[in-house]
Amino acid sequence: MVCHPQILFSSNKALSMPRPLRPIDDRLVYHVINRGNNCAPVFFDDEDYAAFLKAIGDLKRRRPFEFYGYCLMPNHVHLLIRPVETPISRIMQSLLVSHTQRYHRCHHSGGHVWQGRFKSPVIQDDDHLLTVLRYIEANPLRAHLVESAGDYRWSSFPAHGLGRRDTLLDPFTAYEALATTPANRQCRWSAFVHQAPPDEELAALRRSTQTGLPYGHPAWVEQLGHRLGLDLTVRPRGRPRKTPTPAEL
Repeated sequence: MVCHPQILFSSNKALSMPRPLRPIDDRLVYHVINRGNNCAPVFFDDEDYAAFLKAIGDLKRRRPFEFYGYCLMPNHVHLLIRPVETPISRIMQSLLVSHTQRYHRCHHSGGHVWQGRFKSPVIQDDDHLLTVLRYIEANPLRAHLVESAGDYRWSSFPAHGLGRRDTLLDPFTAYEALATTPANRQCRWSAFVHQAPPDEELAALRRSTQTGLPYGHPAWVEQLGHRLGLDLTVRPRGRPRKTPTPAEL
């Protein structure tokens, strides 16, 4: 499996940009990331995690969408969603409101549970999607919560890497193309997730999650921008310089 993930940036300097618009397109895949307010926990016990997954299942029945992967960490969540009929903004609004209401009811609290607006970079539906899914499912490994991804209950890895049944998940082409049999797909996927990604890949993924900008091949990102009428590049803060510096020539 060879992945060459990239996002399109015009500079490595400090970044400043308007909030990215959320395009409405039912063929796009979104990597949704949201964190607890002030990085506080959003899950305290198994019941909290299970209730969040149940809320996803309930929402899928009311507002159908395709669901490719997830990881619920103590203070943040990662979800891979392809909307079908409902915009991603409405899907997430329903899910987060449901979680917030239950959170306050069960923990006798009030105020903000989630930190601001969620990020939802669009992901190119090819090997880049597998790269993002690896990043998502390897979260517990990077956080040193477990030694094996299969030991973490609240992610989609047990389904993709071990073959455990997960009724929330939908099949998708990039994963199915890993091998001709489920056992071989699971074996290849497990090896991929437990292999540390290149530093460049990890840095590009983190830039995408921090900025909310698309993650894919530069040519695809450019085409996506033209199609949606959006500028999907990131520019330095401040006014543009009238003349380039020697380093830019």
